[in-house]
Amino acid sequence: MNDKMLAIEDNRKRLHGTYKKELTSGVLFLAGGILVLLAYLATEFNWVLVIAIVLGVVALVMFGRAQVHVKTFKQLIKGEFIQLVLRDMFDNVVYAHHGSIPMQTIVQTGMVKRPDRYRGEDYISGRYKEVDFEVADVEMKERVERRDSKGNRTVTYQTYFKGRWYIYKFERAFEGTLKLSQGRGFHMQTRGLEKIDTESIVFNKKFAIFASSKEYAFYHLTPRIIEKFGELEAMHRGQIMFYFHDNELHVGVNDRKDYLELPLNKAVNDQSLKDFQADIDLIPAIINEMRLDSRKFKKEERI
Repeated sequence: MNDKMLAIEDNRKRLHGTYKKELTSGVLFLAGGILVLLAYLATEFNWVLVIAIVLGVVALVMFGRAQVHVKTFKQLIKGEFIQLVLRDMFDNVVYAHHGSIPMQTIVQTGMVKRPDRYRGEDYISGRYKEVDFEVADVEMKERVERRDSKGNRTVTYQTYFKGRWYIYKFERAFEGTLKLSQGRGFHMQTRGLEKIDTESIVFNKKFAIFASSKEYAFYHLTPRIIEKFGELEAMHRGQIMFYFHDNELHVGVNDRKDYLELPLNKAVNDQSLKDFQADIDLIPAIINEMRLDSRKFKKEERI
C-alpha cells in the first residue's frame, strides 16, 4: 500500500504544480483583460476592446484547464486510492464513483418523502463479518414554487437530505417493522404503526419511534441497543434514522457531508489515509455496535 500511496502522491504533486501555474496564469490574464477594458472605456478604441476580450477568453481557458487537473486527481483518488482501502477491509467489494442506491429503494422505507430531484455517488457494496452492505452518498431535493406580489413565479429546488444511506442485509428475516428518526420524524410514514416509548426519557426525546408492535420494537430495542443507538447518533452530525424491516437495516445520515473527498492541495499520506479511514470505519461500526453478525440475526424460522 505504501508504494501505491507514494505513486499517487507523486501524481498529486505533479497535477497540483500544473494546476497552480495555470490558475495563476488565468488570474494574470483576467487582471490584464480588466485593465485593458478600463483603457477601452477611457479611449473607446475598438481594437482595445478586442484585446480585452481576447485576454478574457484566454483567462477562461486557463481556468478551465486548471479545473481539468482537479478532476483528474479526483478520478485518481476515486479510481485507485479508495478501492485500495476498501479491499483491505471488506470482502466482495464493489465501488462505483458515479453509482448509487436506487431512489425507490430508499423511498419505499417510508423514512423520507419522495424527492423531485435525486442524485447519488460513491456507491460501495461488500461483505463484512458475513453481513452484506450497500452504502452511497445521497442528495434529495424538493421543488419549491413561489409567486411574488406581481404574480411572477420562481421555482427552486431545496435540499432536504444530503448525506449517506446505509443498507445492511443479514440472514434472518423478521416479520415486523421498526422505525426510529432523530427529532420528530415529520416525513416518516407511520400509518399502521404504533408510537413507542422506551424506559429512557433521554432517548425518547431524541428519537421518534414507531413499530408494527411493541413486542417487535422491544425485541430489538434492548437496553444495550438503545445505548448503542445513542453512541451511533453521537458519531454523526445532523439527523440520523434507522429502519428495521424483513432482513434489512437501513441507516440514513442527513449531515450535509461529502464523504471520501480529498482536495488536490492536500498531501496523500498516512494522515490522508486516516481521514478516509474515518469515513469508511462508519460502515463496519454499525455492524459491530448492533452485532448484526450475532445469532440473533442468523437464518432460522421467521418470527
